[in-house]
Amino acid sequence: MIKFSVSDLKRLARNSTTIRVLLIAGLFIALFFLFVLNTAPQKYLLQVGDISDKDIYAPSDIVDKSATELRRKQAEDSVQPVYNLDLTVQIDIEKKISDFFALLDSVRSNAELNKVQKLNLLEQNSNISLGNSLYSTLLDASEADLASLEDNIKYINIQMLSGRITEQQLNDKRSDIREFFMNLPKKSKLNEIGADIAVMVLKPNMYYDEQTTLARRQSEREKVEDVVIRKGTLIVNKGQEVSSQQIQLLNAYGLLAESDNDRFDIQFYIGYGVIIGICLIIMGLYLRSLDKKLWDSNSTLLLISLIAIMTLTMTMVLKNISEYLIVLPAGAMLVSILVSPRIAIMTNIMMSILAGFLGGFDLPVVVMMLLTGILGAGMVSRTHHRSTFILAGLAVSLVSFLIIFSEGILSREDIYRILYNGLYGVIGGTLSAVLTIGTLPFFETVFDIITPLKLLELSNPNQPMLRRLLIEAPGTYYHSILVGNLAEAAAEDIGANPLLCRVGAYYHDIGKLKRPYFFKENQITRDNPHDKITPNLSALVITSHVKDGVEIAGKNKLPSTVIRIIEEHHGNTLVAYFYHKAISAEGAEAVDESKFRYPYRKPQTAEAAIVMLADSVEAYIRSLSEPTQDQVEQGVRKIIKDKLNDAQLDNCDLTLKDLEMIGQAFVKVLAGIFHERIEYPETIKDIQ
Repeated sequence: MIKFSVSDLKRLARNSTTIRVLLIAGLFIALFFLFVLNTAPQKYLLQVGDISDKDIYAPSDIVDKSATELRRKQAEDSVQPVYNLDLTVQIDIEKKISDFFALLDSVRSNAELNKVQKLNLLEQNSNISLGNSLYSTLLDASEADLASLEDNIKYINIQMLSGRITEQQLNDKRSDIREFFMNLPKKSKLNEIGADIAVMVLKPNMYYDEQTTLARRQSEREKVEDVVIRKGTLIVNKGQEVSSQQIQLLNAYGLLAESDNDRFDIQFYIGYGVIIGICLIIMGLYLRSLDKKLWDSNSTLLLISLIAIMTLTMTMVLKNISEYLIVLPAGAMLVSILVSPRIAIMTNIMMSILAGFLGGFDLPVVVMMLLTGILGAGMVSRTHHRSTFILAGLAVSLVSFLIIFSEGILSREDIYRILYNGLYGVIGGTLSAVLTIGTLPFFETVFDIITPLKLLELSNPNQPMLRRLLIEAPGTYYHSILVGNLAEAAAEDIGANPLLCRVGAYYHDIGKLKRPYFFKENQITRDNPHDKITPNLSALVITSHVKDGVEIAGKNKLPSTVIRIIEEHHGNTLVAYFYHKAISAEGAEAVDESKFRYPYRKPQTAEAAIVMLADSVEAYIRSLSEPTQDQVEQGVRKIIKDKLNDAQLDNCDLTLKDLEMIGQAFVKVLAGIFHERIEYPETIKDIQ
């Protein structure tokens, strides 16, 4: 059995890679169960004739194939057969009758032939087969009777063909012909022969057009739209007998279990796991290639994971109300302001894909998630006002409504249905803004992230610590304000964070609140407490304001980034005044230089280094009674050079070019403060 000691667990916790793996595994499990619990279809063990113990609803849209085929067959059968009129039929029949009687007349008039020969000749050459008995009757008939017979045959055929005769109507027409001949005034054997001849030569003048008929039936079949069972439609009623059609639907949805062991579809879960895994892998590779520092930050990965789970969970819950009620843009906006806009866009893409694949959202909704998330992330990427979130929410609402409206128009939905869905889109955009504003302070505090909004709040003069500084240490307060102006201008010129520099400068000396009158800028009278103590003790008091500042900042829950500026703004510089005072009093050999240095870290960031330089420059300029332009420029350059030579800037990423630009920025700001004033005439001075 494997055992872990406390030291093993601590070592494991310190292993960044191990934590990252556990974090990703936890995210995978959370996403898997989120989608499985919300979307995984339950299988039912039912057969035709069983009584269902629950209502079963359609988990998604599906085409009812049997119902669709039935409707299409009905539409196909509704098309009547197409018949075409053949005008040549009557001509052909008349010619056939004329040819028959012409042959009969020719044979009758041939005196060289005996009757037997005549019968044989008719049998061989006639186009109408009647048999010797009937042929004999015709040979014996008078010319007048034959002429009348021919006329009657032609007449009745003309009458029959004046209408439209199909193959199906042929027997009825033949009956009419025989009835016609039976009702002739003169009764004779020739009437029966005439009926036989007329019946034999009669044929349909309407012929079935198979090709056209099939084409029309196919056209009508194609007009029938698929019978769609909409998501949420009741398939099986609780307490009712299950029909064969319902069984077919359940089987089509994959909701039909073959046995008790088949109630859970392992393939379904594998598919979910694969899709989630692919998304996480791609997201991880993207983060690692884009920003290795961010990838190594487990706290940032945890932050992104929590935001994704929070917004996806809310989206899946709100889907029960309407699938258009989405809040994924809130996740994109939070990641954008807390981490990075590029990371936010990628996170939004992955969340939208997961929602589309696993959440059962339709394609138009997924497109809406993608577009609104990108829009929200872009709008809040550089925001300095919380009102920007409201504007972003309104923009998201508008775009959501337009997408829903467009999709509804293309789908030819009812206008009221379109407006109804669009309203949910607007509500979703509004909720996204509200969710972002509401949760942003929580994430800022928990993950110790400093955003422009947080910095703006800290720079407000009404902040308790700044008001206390103004009242208890006014000299330090105005010193900090000027340092803030210098640091902000320098940061803007070199591309650092100007807002962070200003806030860091405002709070860099809050440790002086503990002993304000030990610092020259707060001494109103000429009474200096340092005159009554040793240089060593004075140096200790001076250097302790950094430690005191860190403690005060921690108690007031200032962001760690600001606290680091407080801690690093002096580095390990020498308290030169009291160091030299101690040397004058005790001698160089008796003085330990290390006791007169600040025992803190050198600036680790460009912002901390800028605050250090601005602090020293302001203190130097304040020491001058009437500073000139040359004195300002020389002083700024000397201070920067001294800090560089003292190795105070070794750990930050400032270049020599950056230092030159910082110096120019300081001179520019100071020139505006300590500009040469006009000497007013005495009369004006008196008035003033």
